Amino acid sequence: MHHDDLLLDRLVEVDRTSSADRAWTDWAVERIEADGRRSADTHLIRLELPVDFGVDVYLKDESTHPTGSLKHRLARSLFLHALVNGWLRRGMPVIEASSGSTA
Repeated sequence: MHHDDLLLDRLVEVDRTSSADRAWTDWAVERIEADGRRSADTHLIRLELPVDFGVDVYLKDESTHPTGSLKHRLARSLFLHALVNGWLRRGMPVIEASSGSTA
């Protein structure tokens, strides 16, 4: 067996977070999940067109979301991933730099 393999076998995952940190993470996860239950659907508005066009056109009404057109499902997933992996903790800044889905 290789020396590095022996070292990896001896590693033990240790929870270094305090009970206060875990409580805050639980609270943050619940808030994000509550937002997901509240804003699960984006409303559709039918655009009235002349009948002879022969098509139905629907527009997504992103204004029903608290922040407009921000992609909530993606943002929630990113936050949850960071929270449960311990990469995001109370008091840490969150910087979003995107011109894409979360812009």
